[in-house]
Amino acid sequence: MKIDDLTRKWDSVPPSEANYQRIDAEHILDIFVGKDNDNQKELMVVSDVEPSKIQSSKSLEIQKGLRRDGRWATTIKLIESEEEEVFTQLCWDLIEHSRKATSKALALEILIARYLKWQKLMARGSDLLPEETIRGIIGELLFAMKHLQTFMSWDSIFDAWLGPDGADKDFVFSDTWAEVKTVRPGKTCVTISSLEQLTAENVGQLAVLSIDATSGSDTDGFSFAGIIHEMRNQLSSHPNAMLDYESKLLELGYAERKEYSEKFYKYFGMKIYTVGEGFPSLTREACPEPIIGVRYDISLPEISSYEWEE
Repeated sequence: MKIDDLTRKWDSVPPSEANYQRIDAEHILDIFVGKDNDNQKELMVVSDVEPSKIQSSKSLEIQKGLRRDGRWATTIKLIESEEEEVFTQLCWDLIEHSRKATSKALALEILIARYLKWQKLMARGSDLLPEETIRGIIGELLFAMKHLQTFMSWDSIFDAWLGPDGADKDFVFSDTWAEVKTVRPGKTCVTISSLEQLTAENVGQLAVLSIDATSGSDTDGFSFAGIIHEMRNQLSSHPNAMLDYESKLLELGYAERKEYSEKFYKYFGMKIYTVGEGFPSLTREACPEPIIGVRYDISLPEISSYEWEE
């Protein structure tokens, strides 16, 4: 199911305390959408066993009760209308993450665990992602769109996107890898933040993307929210990649915020360097044992001979 399909299903349900519509017949769980008398969206899960206890929050109201037929009904209801887009993302995420479970009990556990992650994210309230994190995400998404997507599938790309999981490298494939850095135009060096970042048994790539802030009137500019949605559009016909993508955004702490639509960036270009034998980098093996961490800069003009050409 695509996010737009879920939205259309909600739109087709009239406000009523008793009128719910099942999302689809293929899902292992009995999940329904509805709206209360105040037109607030609800997601209801009907299960044979009592779900683990989950708490309401300032944005979401949880109701759980035993039905006359002996089954349990758990309802998640949106309280704050301004969070509607986030709520739709949350519900789609719960539905799709639990869809492939091998049993109803496991599917229910997955759904609840996923809800708790979303609840923690939404509880952050006014916390915005740091500028460095935003620029890093933009760089990785642009690298995927402008480079990786030209010769591999979206499923492979998002399966390999390990940066949000805290891995040493941003993308790790079966036979290669890529580390992505963003710099401002004119910057002549790039910072490597650990000994492991450019260390590997196989040859990889260092991608350096030039990105700077711009105004909303710049026709070549884009907002952080804009590139997030652009990637969603790219993945609209790739459900597995979309699920991976939304999971990674959740791990990064991304939520829909108006501030992410108000600050604009401009892309100036990308250079990719082949990191293999002879490439100037510090490795764990080359450092004395007492040294446990290193952060160093590489001069971009000095590595021009390693620049990769398609």
